[in-house]
Amino acid sequence: MSANKGDIIVSGAVLGSAGFLFYVATTFPRFEHADKLGPAFWPKIVLLMVIVLSGVSVVKSVLKAKRQKSPKTQPMVAGEQESFKRLALAIFVSLVYGFSVPYTGFLLSIFIFQIVFLLILKVKKIWILFLFPLALTVVIYIIFIEILYIPLPRGQGIFLTFSRFFY
Repeated sequence: MSANKGDIIVSGAVLGSAGFLFYVATTFPRFEHADKLGPAFWPKIVLLMVIVLSGVSVVKSVLKAKRQKSPKTQPMVAGEQESFKRLALAIFVSLVYGFSVPYTGFLLSIFIFQIVFLLILKVKKIWILFLFPLALTVVIYIIFIEILYIPLPRGQGIFLTFSRFFY
């Protein structure tokens, strides 16, 4: 399969998945108070952006496939193999994060996830490894909990106790 067909398939799958998830987000309950946005607001905004961007990607991939003839496949070089390994590791870490959030809670797990992800991206400066995740975690906390009133996972056991210090 050529790269263009793969791009079309992946973009189409993302478009279909985002469309389905947008439909699911429309079934979320609404808050009784008009001044609160509720839990469906943020997913709908993100999914609309994903739908638009993946739609653009499908169109660009189709147009690119029409313009190009099938390219000859070439074996991966050393740099591409390392990039592929880092991509696979990033996907694995993201899945572990996604499955662990209900148990470890949002605040601690997102902070650790960001540090690990920055290490995968080969960030070497220590102050960036700790300051950036801390600042981003605080911003996400303020936006989601204080402004949008969206509850974030608190975790279980000792992680729940840790989360109760903050919200």
